[in-house]
This record gives sequence, C-alpha cells and structure tokens, in this order.
Amino acid sequence: MFWIFLEKKSLNRDAFWVPFFALVLFASFRNYLVGTDTGSYTSDFRNSLDSNYYIFRQDLEYGYQLLDYFLLKFTHNYFWLFFISSILVVGSYLYIFRKKSEDYLLSVLIFVSFGFYLFYFNGLRQGIAMAIVALATPHLINKNFLKYVLIILLASYFHKTALIMLLFYFIIHLKFKMEFKALAVFLGSFLISSSVVEYLASTNEKYSGYAEISEVKGGYLTLFFYFSISLFIYICYKKYNIKDNNYYVLMQLHIYGVLFLIPVSMLGANPSGPQRLLFYFVWVSTLLIPLTFSRINKKIVYFTFIFLAFFYYTMILGFGNLMPYQLNEIFRIF
Repeated sequence: MFWIFLEKKSLNRDAFWVPFFALVLFASFRNYLVGTDTGSYTSDFRNSLDSNYYIFRQDLEYGYQLLDYFLLKFTHNYFWLFFISSILVVGSYLYIFRKKSEDYLLSVLIFVSFGFYLFYFNGLRQGIAMAIVALATPHLINKNFLKYVLIILLASYFHKTALIMLLFYFIIHLKFKMEFKALAVFLGSFLISSSVVEYLASTNEKYSGYAEISEVKGGYLTLFFYFSISLFIYICYKKYNIKDNNYYVLMQLHIYGVLFLIPVSMLGANPSGPQRLLFYFVWVSTLLIPLTFSRINKKIVYFTFIFLAFFYYTMILGFGNLMPYQLNEIFRIF
C-alpha cells in the first residue's frame, strides 16, 4: 500500500511490479499447511510423484491437471505450483485494476482486505478460474460476446463453475429494469438451487460436500457482508444518479450474484461448496467502491471505510486455516 501511494505521488503512475511481486512471493513462500485445501493440491509434489505415473482424472479439470503434470516433469518443489498460480491470479487482478479502477490504491486495498487475494490460498483451482473470469470483465461491459465466451471457457478448464458466468452475460444485457431482473434471479435460484446442489453431489464425488449441512458460520457472515455492500452501492447509484455504463454493469453483476446465492445459503449448504460461487461476482466491489467514493467525494467516508476494511480483514483471517503463516521448508534459515 505504501509503495503504491509513494509511486503515485512521486511519478504519478499506478505501481504494478512492486505490489505484484510482494503479493506473488508472499503466497508462493508459504508452507502447504497454510490453507485448508493446500495439502491436497501439493500432495503429488510432496510425495515426489514421477510424472510418468501421473493419472489424468475424469472428475478434475484438465487445465489444472496439465499445469500439475508439466510442473512435476521439472520439479517436486510445490513452491513452483504456488508461484505460477500466483502470477496468474495476482497479475490478472492488478491488470484489471490498472485498466478499470478509479482509485488503484483503494482497489488493491480492497482486493487484499476483503479476502479476494487470500481466496486461492484455499481454493487454488477456483481461484485461478476466478482470476481468468476477471479478465473477461471488459468484454462483458463492451458486449463483446465472442471474446467473453472464450475467456470463460478457458477459466472452466480450471474450475467448471466458471461456466455459470455465461448465463449472467445474458441476464445483465436483457432490456428489462434491473429491479425486475434482480427479483427474477432470486426467485429462479430459490426454485432450482436445491435440485442443482443435490444433482452436483450425486454426479461428482468432489461436490458431495456441497449438499452437507454446514455448522460453519463464515459463509453467512460473508454473504451478509456483501449483501450490505450491494445495498450501499444501489442506494448510492440512485442517490447520486450515476450515469456510467461501467458502474451499471458491474453493479448488476454484484447484486445478482448476492441474490443468486441467498437461496443457496438458506439450504444450510457448506460455505466451502456452492457459496464459493459468490466470489465470481463480488470481486467487482474492488472497482465499484472506488467509483462510488469518487461520487461521494468525502474524505471522512473514505478513511472510515479503510479502517473498517482492515477490521474486516482481521475477521476473515480466522477462517480457512490461514494462521499461523508458515514458510516452505526450503526457505527456512532458522
């Protein structure tokens, strides 16, 4: 944050490389014990699997398996899996922030403090897919359907859930009032979510946990948080009469995503399952909140938000086995 501020003040440009490498290396140097799912992603590396014996599974996306396979040909150090994945994830988001954000510093701060950066510490495959989906956002705004579809299809090779974003392209660009579409998304999800979750659980062992009743409250806290953000953004949109196509499209994506996931949470489903879909939609708060604050133009609101963002960050650190942060053994000096 300090470096981004310094480079903006001294050179009047948005810093890319220093925050890029800081975030990439922090994620790459970590031990496999950091993150709930990290152990399963690194097991082939830790067990020194010979790539000649690598078995491509039918129930796992081929994009991720190819990445796994080619890395195993050269190394058994899982640092390289984290490093390549981090380049894809961090690079994609920072590129979009430089391209689309009204306040690059604030976008990066939200990216870290809201947990979008930490997401792939657990859900590595889906984290990569989400980052690729983020690259499709300019094409969603500009109605470039072909490029949008190609990027979404690429993302689906890392996690099939990315395909749901194809549906929302059509919903967002339907010529109906946003409020009517929001109601339709909520009711549609309410009617079909139970059947879809049960179907996923029955057809693929990987998704069996999706249908389990959860005792973990983190998913509800997260959903309520982003519902509040959606409400705030919508009120500001109406109050300040914002006439900005970028804002309108991104706001729809955020609101529809939250409304789509509310019925899923009402099922009591495991937050590590279908509620993870929420992050495909709400990452756009990194762009929407700076746009909103540029219209409000009050420093007290800006700095209060930064304080609350860091407070929220301390809360989400309690989920996903992220603490204590431990170094990969190869980087330990003492």
